[in-house]
Amino acid sequence: MGKSIVQMKGLTKVIKNKKIVSDLSFDIYEGEVFGFLGPNGAGKTTTIRMMVGLMSITEGDVIINGNSIKTDFEKAVANIGAIVENPELYKFLSGYDNLMQYARMVQGITKEKIDEVVELVGLTSAIRNKVKTYSLGMRQRLGLAQCLLHDPKVLILDEPTNGLDPAGIREMRDYLQKLTREKGMAVIVSSHLLSEMEMMCDRIGIIQKGQLVGVQTVNELINEESQTYIVEVSDISAAQKVLSKYSVEINEGDIYVQASREGVPDIIEKLVHAGIKIYGIKVNSKTLEDRFLEITNV
Repeated sequence: MGKSIVQMKGLTKVIKNKKIVSDLSFDIYEGEVFGFLGPNGAGKTTTIRMMVGLMSITEGDVIINGNSIKTDFEKAVANIGAIVENPELYKFLSGYDNLMQYARMVQGITKEKIDEVVELVGLTSAIRNKVKTYSLGMRQRLGLAQCLLHDPKVLILDEPTNGLDPAGIREMRDYLQKLTREKGMAVIVSSHLLSEMEMMCDRIGIIQKGQLVGVQTVNELINEESQTYIVEVSDISAAQKVLSKYSVEINEGDIYVQASREGVPDIIEKLVHAGIKIYGIKVNSKTLEDRFLEITNV
């Protein structure tokens, strides 16, 4: 793990005596894409709004690169680039002029920096065109360029793939991974697209009813100790008897056996010993979606 860039310390939000977000505490490190998952109304956007100062914090704090959002807001927020839903752009200006307008608000952004960021997000050929001619994916990339102009340590994206086609989603994923690798940034992504999060994120924090259910790497979340194996055999009822010590289910002519990886040789040995032919054995892989629905009991 790299250096801890974002520290949530007991982050809490109370609105009308109701806890919307309750005591969130976890760290996010440089060089990682961190996924923030939760059902609608779980408190994801509220948390993001508190992180960027769009909403006051009831209790706790967020530390960004050593600076508190509560007591040193300007220094903390100077390290953040954020798009909450769709980027706001001047459609009648060119992409380049949009970036120039933004650059005026922040000291020290050079023309070279603008060119570098435009190239990084792959907009060099279209940057002089008016934004109203841009596709949704190009607008998202321009929004991303805007976020990156001041070299933030943390990039926060709420639903960054909203409205993008599959190619646009893939592009966005590649850019985010490139940013963490090349710039060592921490990228925080909140999204509903679970299959996307699975491919994009290094670690995932799941939030439900304002509380943190857990933070795990994507692999840990999906690959538990015990897996389900699908075994294709010649005689299902005989196999079921032989494997009586395991948790076994029959589904569409195959046997589903729950076991650890170490249990697989034992399963094969038992079946072979009983003279049952094995045509195939494979892991019934869980997706992030399966695990998310299990964890949140949706």
